[in-house]
Amino acid sequence: MFETSNGTGKLIIGIDLGTETTQISVSRDFDEPESVSIVPNKGMYLVPTVLCVRNDTRDWIVGEEAIRCRNRNAGVFVSDLLAKVENGESTDIFGTEYSGEALLERFIKKVYTAVLQSYLQNDIIKIVVTVRDKTDVLVEAIKKAFVPVGVDMTKLLVISYMESFMYYTISQKKELWVNDVSLFDFDEEGLKYYQLSISKKALPITITARGENLSDEMDYSMLSDIVEGRLSSNFKSITEKILYRQIVSTIYFTGVGFDGNWADPTIKSLCVGRRVFKGQNLYSKGAAYAGIIIGNEDYKDFLFLTNDQVRCSISIRMFKDNRIGEYKLVEAGTPWKQVKAKTVGIIDDTDEIFFTIFNAVRKDTKHVVMNLKNLEQRENKTTRVSVGVRFIDRDTAVITVKDLGFGEFFENTYRIWEKVIEF
Repeated sequence: MFETSNGTGKLIIGIDLGTETTQISVSRDFDEPESVSIVPNKGMYLVPTVLCVRNDTRDWIVGEEAIRCRNRNAGVFVSDLLAKVENGESTDIFGTEYSGEALLERFIKKVYTAVLQSYLQNDIIKIVVTVRDKTDVLVEAIKKAFVPVGVDMTKLLVISYMESFMYYTISQKKELWVNDVSLFDFDEEGLKYYQLSISKKALPITITARGENLSDEMDYSMLSDIVEGRLSSNFKSITEKILYRQIVSTIYFTGVGFDGNWADPTIKSLCVGRRVFKGQNLYSKGAAYAGIIIGNEDYKDFLFLTNDQVRCSISIRMFKDNRIGEYKLVEAGTPWKQVKAKTVGIIDDTDEIFFTIFNAVRKDTKHVVMNLKNLEQRENKTTRVSVGVRFIDRDTAVITVKDLGFGEFFENTYRIWEKVIEF
């Protein structure tokens, strides 16, 4: 299925697991990732994300071979694998019910095994799977799918398309990301737009991303329903509106919707003062680049922030290790839904708690004082409290302080103080 690679080395595999097609890129020894062709010497890099079970042998097959099997009415064909996972759907195949998770496991096993056969003498140190929407259900299903093929879960990472775009961009020449960077993605799910902003005025270098779904303005059916001239004109209007007054260094175009030359006049018009690239392997390469970058000391001064990650770090001033210092409770870049920070301390001759908030995007710092109104008066250093931080959305934190009493000496009053902080 894949061309065999000679030699040994450390291997990072990037997998773009799309709803319609899947792509694989491989980096050996941290070099630039290369797309892997599923048919040797044919340059076929897109694997349809489908399965088919043959009528005669009951063998499971994937990709183009599965489509040919369907066209011959020679087996049971299964598509929409990711949707079946998300929706909890099952499929009957020769009298056996297969869950969406089980079907995805079959597909991943076939694709991943083919990669292994091509790189038998290489040490796989990281596998990064990228999907458009990184839901909890899908992430869990992907992780489970790699268990039967013996993948160490510490080597497996699942990221979103937006994250993949970020890692891909930062891996390119610096002159390509002097200013903002844009991506137009047009596939069977319609037109999507992503834009990166990169703040380099102070460390960490912060990369923030925003996305916009433009499918209502341009969906995949328009490729056949609208003559090419009107489609190109419609796309030109969309790009002009999106990029109006935007200072953009580079624009990428990806997705099967951009196949052919219908968009070339618009793309050519955007080249003035910008670099423009069109291709189909951005996400799979971005996944492989993520495997290179994440945990790499060379990138310790970079902070990647997507829509669901907090922009600020939150520290508490406390006495610890024989000194007063700022101790971090929340790290910028943490998904806001995962923030469950908590610490316990003893109040020292005060009814106030001090926090420092650093905005990694604006590079500014502010101090917040939380007053514990009606705190029970006790001897100094005999009031023990817990301090917790959670987020109700990306830009709103709730700090909760609870009186814990002090062992047998002072009972817990069960008093709770809360403060909402908006960034």
